[in-house]
Amino acid sequence: MSRWTPSLIILGGIALTACAWLTLDLLYSCMAALATITYATFAPGIVGNTPIPRGSAPDPSQVKRWRETHPGSTVSEAIAAVTKR
Repeated sequence: MSRWTPSLIILGGIALTACAWLTLDLLYSCMAALATITYATFAPGIVGNTPIPRGSAPDPSQVKRWRETHPGSTVSEAIAAVTKR
């Protein structure tokens, strides 16, 4: 599963909800909305988890500087690199 799949499924559910409301009935729209909300609640996360060692809060300016020197990196990667000891 690619990292964009949960986001695309949720966007599809929102579109389905709107289409169901416009073409069918409010009942079908509510069912589509409930299914979308349920999936969004239990879907795999799309944001990475970065373990941060205790007692070392990352300095935002260091994180920004690291990301400027490493284009294309994520904030999670920058935090992991800055807090690494």
